[in-house]
Parts: sequence; C-alpha cells; structure tokens
Amino acid sequence: MKLFNDIKEILIKDKKLLLLTNAYYFGLVIAGAIIALIFPQAQLYMLDMAQTGLSSGPLSGVASAYISGNVLYAAAVTFVTNLFLGTIIEITLPSLIIPIWAPIMGLIRALMWGIMLIVPVPGVLPFKNLLPHYITILLEGEAYVVAIFACLRQVKVLLGLGSMPKEQRLKAYLKAIVDNVKLLAMVALILAVAALYEAWEVMFFAGILK
Repeated sequence: MKLFNDIKEILIKDKKLLLLTNAYYFGLVIAGAIIALIFPQAQLYMLDMAQTGLSSGPLSGVASAYISGNVLYAAAVTFVTNLFLGTIIEITLPSLIIPIWAPIMGLIRALMWGIMLIVPVPGVLPFKNLLPHYITILLEGEAYVVAIFACLRQVKVLLGLGSMPKEQRLKAYLKAIVDNVKLLAMVALILAVAALYEAWEVMFFAGILK
C-alpha cells in the first residue's frame, strides 16, 4: 500500500512532466507513421529487419515462444524481455550514466514503431491484423513512457541542484533514483497486462492459439 501511495504521489507531483512525456513519445509514433506514408520502402525495409531479428537475432526466443501457441508462456517471455531488456537495460540503467539517454531511446523506439506498426501494408501487414495490435502499442508505449518519465525526473533534479544547499544535493538525486525504482513497479504492471494481451492477440489472429 505504501508503494502504491508513493507512486501516486510521484505521478501527481510531476503530472505535467508525465503528460509532456506522453505527448513526446506518442507524437513520435505518429511522426513515424507519417514517414511510412511518405516513404513506404522505409517501412518495408524495417519490417524485413524486424523479421530477421525475430527469426535469427536476439529476439528469436520470443518468436519461438509465440510459435508454441501457449499464451502464458509467450506472455512470460514477452514480459521478461520487455521489462529487463526493453526497460531496465535499454532505458533505466544507461540513464544513470548518460542522464538524457531515456528520451533519446524513446525517440528511436517510438519512430521505429510508427514507421513499422501503424500503416497497413496489403499482403504483408493487413489492417485487420494491425488494428488489434494498436492496443499493444498503447499499453507497451505507456509503460516505456513511465520509464522515460522516471529518468527525466532525475534530469530535472540534476538541473535544479544548483539552487539547493550542497548538503541536500546528493540526497535529492538519490531520492530521484529511488523513485525511479518505485516507478518500475508500475512499468512492470503495465507490461504484464500488455504481454498477456499481446500473446493472445498475436496467436489468435495468426491462428496458432492452443
């Protein structure tokens, strides 16, 4: 209960930053979709790269989990991959070394999603399969928004350190890091819901659901 209250307090305190982070991330997704409309070859190229990554790259284990037809197994693999690789390793930890890393990673990921997964491609990515996947994009996207938001709060503290007494600076920054860890619980919850939905959605429309 205390963790829930702490997270609620953080979100209320910096709700403007959270809204701006949402606008930033999903605005970039829309920008990526516009790029796909203008340059359809870019979308086909990125879809081909993604397919290669799923078949023989680092995400091949995820693809195998989906081929199994087991929703819970695929959801578990998706959740672990998105939380540890997609969030902690690619967003949270690097931001401790490079404070502005999170929004940079957000920019790359959101543009890639927008280019690949918004505009239908007849015979390759039909609208009937793409439409239910928009929910996955919204759920996973919101999880990454919260992760980026948590890291931006650390940047905000760093920028304000000059106005604090020296003895409070380290304490303020460490608190922002602790808050980041707390917000990871919220990220994990959203990613868990997203993984369950995505596993069902992908298997159902691919006709491999057991």
